[in-house]
Amino acid sequence: MSSPSPVHYVPVTAPNGEPAGYLWADATTVGWVHRPAGSSSAYNAGAQWRDRARELHGRGLAPRGVLSLLGREVGVGPVTDAPDVAAIEEMARVVTPDDDRRLLDGLDRDNADAWRELDAAFDALTDEDRDIEWGGGRKRADGVQHVAYPLYSEGLRRVVSALGGVGAVSDEYRWMGNPMPKPSPDGRLSPADAIRAATATVRGERVCDGMIADAVKDGLLDAVVASLRAWYAEQPSLAAGNMCRFCGGSPAADVTFRAHRGLVVLMGFKKTDGPMCLTCGLAVYRAYTTHTLCQGWWSPLSLFLFAPLTLVRNVLAVRRVKRLPAPGPGTLGPRYDPGVPVHRRPRAYVALVPALWVLFMIVTGLSGGA
Repeated sequence: MSSPSPVHYVPVTAPNGEPAGYLWADATTVGWVHRPAGSSSAYNAGAQWRDRARELHGRGLAPRGVLSLLGREVGVGPVTDAPDVAAIEEMARVVTPDDDRRLLDGLDRDNADAWRELDAAFDALTDEDRDIEWGGGRKRADGVQHVAYPLYSEGLRRVVSALGGVGAVSDEYRWMGNPMPKPSPDGRLSPADAIRAATATVRGERVCDGMIADAVKDGLLDAVVASLRAWYAEQPSLAAGNMCRFCGGSPAADVTFRAHRGLVVLMGFKKTDGPMCLTCGLAVYRAYTTHTLCQGWWSPLSLFLFAPLTLVRNVLAVRRVKRLPAPGPGTLGPRYDPGVPVHRRPRAYVALVPALWVLFMIVTGLSGGA
């Protein structure tokens, strides 16, 4: 709905500070304009402000009064004049660097295997893969018309899967509320627009057959992959060979591993962080996790808080290391020996002592209560 007359508006932000949209009012109406480039959380936050404004207006509060009342709350800016609603809609369409950054943060920069798979899948596409045939579309003898559908090759499906693997199909991009990004005359897309195009194409295929076929035909798929590959090649952490802090091998991932020692009175904490290759990272993880499993339980806070937290954080960190391929030759010194896995180290099973004790106390308590 648009109003040709001057209007008032207030900018509204989500709890995390992201601009969500604009509430506006004229003499008779209260309206809301979403930011199409905003995140899903900002969209949801904006919907709540919109509903509140409509509720207040429905109770008889004048439109300008709604803005003045809500303008006193955190997250709402001052009341400002605009020539019409179209001017507000134009402001809402502005894409900010933070919008781009949010999408780029969703790319899995550290998953080298996923990026190699995207390279291999796209480079393996043949002319036959790109020449997409359609099935269906025929009328049966009873007069029922079959809907036509594209017949995508395994090679093309592999590329689509690889786009999801690197994080280019984003849950944060509300593709149905935005136009499809178009490459520049030289066939290029910005990395953020590549994510937008990939998301709209892959998700759009679920509701409209042929979105992927169109992207192949008009060169959009090529532009998406080319942009993403160029972005990844510029990332220093993996593509340029971030070196392991111990052996100097690459690739490496920036991780932090921790160890905890809990005594009756004293507690000890240790951490090692920085870029680590697959081999050295596994070595540090196994050593620190085994140390915590053996000595991290012997105080109440250690038993119920610090030791479990340390183990969980180490597991999350080692997942990033395990995504790395085998490192290249080291340049700083000998590479750490990971040794045997944690479950094959006898010291790790000391953790069964406090675990069994806690279980015994629970069973005893339940038995006493019965």
